[in-house]
Amino acid sequence: MIEKRVLKDGSVRWKARIKNGGAVVAQQTFRLKGDAETWEREQMRAIQLGTFLPPRKAKVPLGEVIAAFLVARTSQVSAHSRRTDRDNLAALPAKLRARPIGSVSEADVLGFLTDQLKVKQRSTVARMRTTLSALFTYAMREKYVAAHPVRGVELPPGASQRLADEWFTAESLGATLAAQRAASAHYATITEWTSLTGLRWSETRALRVADLQDVPFPAVWVRRAQSEGYDEKAPKTANSERAVPLTDRARQLAREAAAGKRPEAYLFTSPKGRQLRMNLYRRFTKWSTTAPRKRPHMLRHYCASQWLRAGIPINQVAEWLGDDPRTVLKVYAHVLGEQQTIEGLRRLNELASGPLQDPRDIPENADNHESDIKPQKKTGSDQPKNGGDGGI
Repeated sequence: MIEKRVLKDGSVRWKARIKNGGAVVAQQTFRLKGDAETWEREQMRAIQLGTFLPPRKAKVPLGEVIAAFLVARTSQVSAHSRRTDRDNLAALPAKLRARPIGSVSEADVLGFLTDQLKVKQRSTVARMRTTLSALFTYAMREKYVAAHPVRGVELPPGASQRLADEWFTAESLGATLAAQRAASAHYATITEWTSLTGLRWSETRALRVADLQDVPFPAVWVRRAQSEGYDEKAPKTANSERAVPLTDRARQLAREAAAGKRPEAYLFTSPKGRQLRMNLYRRFTKWSTTAPRKRPHMLRHYCASQWLRAGIPINQVAEWLGDDPRTVLKVYAHVLGEQQTIEGLRRLNELASGPLQDPRDIPENADNHESDIKPQKKTGSDQPKNGGDGGI
């Protein structure tokens, strides 16, 4: 419906109203009647196609949509994931949060991610992009926007703020353990345990003495996990619980930790018997100096790499880690390719150690094997006539 309105100064305006289900769902005023008619047709067509978005919703400030998004996420994700979403979105500039959500473009998203890469780790910014993508997926579902400004934006290269993390090797792990035992023999045990079992920090701090088994094989059952500041929950694995086999050394560490404790007690604790805390673990092991350019989670990667190098099948390693086999294949592809590189080097070394022949000693016609061809005897017809030179 289009109405003509004459203002006090005599100018004319055309107001278009869109009704759906008997209610006005959108309205806008134009200077030209043709513009009003075009807009009206577009909105009615969008209603028929099911793609209509109330213009008023696109004008809602981004900050208000974020608040509604976080409320909706409460029952959809874990408390830890919701806090991560909240922290990631809190990093958005105040000016951007105050703008209408419908005005946020791919350029805005790219600019924000680029700025964050100047001060944060690439993996952290990648998680921020994931949160932004979830936000605008919610916004599209709730009819705030028609387009998704995050999907088309790849994470920019950015500038590295510090040297990349290094993987543990047998040598570097040995040096780390020696230094940490000197700093705190108690907490150094946790470092060694993680390098032998690949358990996540949240899983190790939730272990109970009763989770140990000796029959039919030495193992520890991972039945729960507890991130610091959150309630205990099932571990991050498809089967909700798993048995991780223990080597002789890992079993020894576990039994020493379990000595004198009741079955329901935590297996690994602080020296005072309290539940493990990452800040204390890092402090007493002097992690920044005893394991430079490494994170505690890299101990899990070291363990998985050792299992793969020992020839344990990928599916089995994934089960012990509590991961998807596809994830293991992606993360540890470089480890799986080591054997091919080793074999390639062996062949190259064998070739280099063999007798070398100077190219100058190889006859020019050796490749054609012309030396093996005997010259044919000329027949009478082939002889030049009159003893001449063939008429030349």
